[in-house]
Amino acid sequence: MAFRKLRNLKALEVGEYLSMSEANYTKYERGENKITIDIINQFSEFTKVNPIHVLTIKPGQIIEFFYALEKRKYMMDKNQLESLIHILKELKESNDSLKAVLKDALVSPLINQS
Repeated sequence: MAFRKLRNLKALEVGEYLSMSEANYTKYERGENKITIDIINQFSEFTKVNPIHVLTIKPGQIIEFFYALEKRKYMMDKNQLESLIHILKELKESNDSLKAVLKDALVSPLINQS
């Protein structure tokens, strides 16, 4: 839910993208339905959130991080803000690389089993 809300998306929009009803989708958000890797991947594609983050970060941590970042931007000078942006870009690139490695590790064995 936190990732969806950070992207200003409605549950209905995500449900439609996932080819399911809004009610069924919100059951996943509430933990009432068991989620699959396919749903996580589709959700990640739609919301542009790394699937690793979906699996590992507690939603409250995300909200706290962005809230704290918003407060800190007023306390940073231009150089500090530019450094932070640079670090975040490097983190994104690192996450993209990790995602590619994991995809290869997970998809290649499946293809070889076929």
